[in-house]
Amino acid sequence: MFTSLLQKATSYITEAPSQSASAANRPDKAVLFRTHFRLPDSQSPLQEIICELTLPSGDHYSGKLYLSEAFLCFTPSPPSSSSPAPATAGIGFSLPLCAIRRVERLHSRSYMFALAITTWHGTGAAGIAGKEERLTLQFVGMRSSCETFCDRLKRCLRSQMSEVKNLKILVESCYSEYLLGKDKDGRREPDAGLGMNFKYPGDARKLRDRSKMRLWAEYLRALPALLGNVDTDGEPARAENGRNVTLIRQPTFHKLVRVGLPNRLRGEMWELTSGSLYLRLFNPTLYQDTIQEFEGRHSLSIDEIEKDLNRSLPEYRGFQSEEGIGRLRRVLGAYSWVNEEVGYCQAMNIVTAALLIYMSEEQAFFVLSTLCDRLVPGYYSTTMYGTLLDQRVFESLVEKTMPILWEHLVKADVQLSVVSLPWFLSLYINSMPLVFAFRVLDVFFLEGPKVLFQIGLAILRINGEELLDATDDGAFISILKSYFSRLDESAHPRSENEKLRAVTRFQELMVVAFKEFSGITAATVEEQRAKHKDAVMSSIESFAKRTQLRNLGPESKRLKPDELSAVYDRYHSIIYQRQLRLQKIAEELDRVQKKKVASSAASIKSTVSGLGSSVPSPVTTMDYDTFREFLTGVTQWAIADPVSPSTTDSPDPSQAQKKKLSPDPLPAEHEFMQRLFRRWDTDMKSALSLGNIVCGLADVVGRRKDLMSTIAYWFELYDDDGDGRVDREGILRISEALLFVTRRSEEERVLSAVSGFIRRCFEYADPDRHAHEAKLLELDVEEQAPLSPKAEANLALDPGRPLHITLPTFRMVILADETLEAFFESGFADTFHLLPSSSSPVPAPAPGYGLPSAKGIRGVLDGLVDEATRVAAEVRRRIEEPVDDAGEEGEDDSGKDAELLKGAEAEAGVPMEVAGKSAAVLEVRKDGGGAGAGRRTVSQSGGMGVGGKGVVEFEG
Repeated sequence: MFTSLLQKATSYITEAPSQSASAANRPDKAVLFRTHFRLPDSQSPLQEIICELTLPSGDHYSGKLYLSEAFLCFTPSPPSSSSPAPATAGIGFSLPLCAIRRVERLHSRSYMFALAITTWHGTGAAGIAGKEERLTLQFVGMRSSCETFCDRLKRCLRSQMSEVKNLKILVESCYSEYLLGKDKDGRREPDAGLGMNFKYPGDARKLRDRSKMRLWAEYLRALPALLGNVDTDGEPARAENGRNVTLIRQPTFHKLVRVGLPNRLRGEMWELTSGSLYLRLFNPTLYQDTIQEFEGRHSLSIDEIEKDLNRSLPEYRGFQSEEGIGRLRRVLGAYSWVNEEVGYCQAMNIVTAALLIYMSEEQAFFVLSTLCDRLVPGYYSTTMYGTLLDQRVFESLVEKTMPILWEHLVKADVQLSVVSLPWFLSLYINSMPLVFAFRVLDVFFLEGPKVLFQIGLAILRINGEELLDATDDGAFISILKSYFSRLDESAHPRSENEKLRAVTRFQELMVVAFKEFSGITAATVEEQRAKHKDAVMSSIESFAKRTQLRNLGPESKRLKPDELSAVYDRYHSIIYQRQLRLQKIAEELDRVQKKKVASSAASIKSTVSGLGSSVPSPVTTMDYDTFREFLTGVTQWAIADPVSPSTTDSPDPSQAQKKKLSPDPLPAEHEFMQRLFRRWDTDMKSALSLGNIVCGLADVVGRRKDLMSTIAYWFELYDDDGDGRVDREGILRISEALLFVTRRSEEERVLSAVSGFIRRCFEYADPDRHAHEAKLLELDVEEQAPLSPKAEANLALDPGRPLHITLPTFRMVILADETLEAFFESGFADTFHLLPSSSSPVPAPAPGYGLPSAKGIRGVLDGLVDEATRVAAEVRRRIEEPVDDAGEEGEDDSGKDAELLKGAEAEAGVPMEVAGKSAAVLEVRKDGGGAGAGRRTVSQSGGMGVGGKGVVEFEG
């Protein structure tokens, strides 16, 4: 009993804390873990324990062992926010679980828990028993903790067995496997880049490439195999430190990288130290599948790529041939399709071309993905915010480390970024000769972005005296350009010491960078980035805002500059807030789903489907729901009417959570808003851009006091066919829209105006000509049956008699009412408030068309819009009802003749008071006080002979 409780308590202690437990101002532990070991985004630390590592060579290291879903990692210096340096720069290993062949528990006399791990490359070439080279892990901790770690390790090993086939594919493509494996003569040499066919940059003898390869062979304990010899036992030598996926990093590893990588191993080591090797391990067919899927397709990024292909390292012979250009085209195109958010950006062609010199297309594709998404995020983007941020960081470091030079640059008005921006953007490839730029990349992939700052500071320090004489940008650039052209020369040509004369300028640069500026750490860079991030983002947003507003077009001139600025801010803030809200909803759904479904160790392949950023792609357009939220900030009628909560219902936690994730204020929903959205969507993409929003607002707000244009605007909203006609249904929808937009105005005046609008529209509506001609044909065949008084009174509602109004008729109806005329002249435009109120986020209402006063609120009927909707629905229902043709008997023809004469008088221009007595009309009214107070009715009346009257009345 006690043992089980102890094990359970220990499991809680040893389990990695959840992301929610992390401090808000510190990086998440899982993020630090992935960054430290250069692992894919799907990995998180499941277990960790202190242990002592013993290598086959007999070396011992103490540190911490981590277990994730697909990796077993060891490091002497655990990842933390204060020291975020990558583990690749230190001692340890990042071992894929699928590369572990065997795990054994060792008997220890000291009663300590120990495991022996045999890796993929640890069994020797022939796999003979007794020849295995194992890693020994001796745990330090409670026995229950050790048992828990081993139990979790066992489950993860089983889940990764299916990935062994991918491991075989990956290992076969690694050049180290070809160099160190047996039967080298019968195997095809892996692709080590364009340099195999077009030679690698530089003189191999001067670069001592063969000596470097021998040093790496000694590190891997495989020198005889490398030279084609065999051991005394007749077997190729085994690699004690592993290779490719099983490589173990010792102190010598770091030194070998800094002295320069051999040409044929450079691509593989870049892939390993950057972490892209693990992405390729679990996505072995992603590159080829992408090439096949998007072959022959075009996009804006593809067009930009084609323009830059011939400008990518043209000095290298490989990119003067179709083979090199083809490789570059395929890699850049594949990445643009996989990560459409980034697509293709400036300088990506330069970096990718450099990668292709030393590695295959597939390797370059994954290294480019890791570079853009993790190593230098934001460098290759539309705004280049990562590069601009690092420029600010670099300037602050120059000011701190070289204050005299910085003061001189400020006085001389020399822009340091003019020189340093190309350094960082091209990773020094375009600034230095290629052989030296690749040496910088060797260390960059190993130690991270801090190397870019160290090299840049060292360049300025070495040339400091000459730069103090520069008085303008041209002289500044000239000095540094001359320095880069002489990097292969002696740094001390006049020295009497022969060894000192042998030191080149580039060697001096590396020594100054990593000795004098060793205090520039990854933590320093992150601290400075956090310090300057807000200022850089603000300047980028300000520049982007000015650029977009300047390119909006002539329609934007109808709005004032401050109104344009407010619309821009509102547009982007609404999109951003909605994205955050949708993300929270997705997280909440995911959390609920995880509660329902038991978690299981899934393959990494299910979570690494793409290589783009883990952050969702930003949305730059508005859908209809986002448009509704946008309108709530610029007009009052777009805000939904408040619903009084029921006092009897108990509070529902789910409703409270739903309300928390809902927009505030809650937007209304009406058919008029849908028509506005379609009207403003001139591109017919079911999404509104900033230009669409500005043009739409300019059509409404910019035409204030333009009565005729506003009337035509409303008419066109409901002219669905574009034939210059609005039918009976459209007339009713216009009346509903008028009630919706003015529902917070003075009720009596609005109801009277809308009632008169409906009455006059049906009074002056024209019959449909085609239907009228069909009716005349029917009259020729048989005599029309006499109409009853009720049917005659409902001629306007008879679906068999379609009618419509035209723009002149609509204009005449509007001008016949002072309230409607005032609304269309300026009232509708005044409901839009583009400038936010200083006292409240909700704009102040316009007089007569905004929110009424407290006294007016008490006078407004509750649910006015709902009532109007029900009235219109009842009218439509009445239209659909069959007309009762069984008229009352005894009606003489003189009554019909009188009705025809009165109708003719109305068309001839008889005053509306007279014409209204004979025409079938609709009236919207509100009963006064008494028991019927609050009841809205629609009544229809018309002349039916002498004193005749038919009324259709119903409750709203």
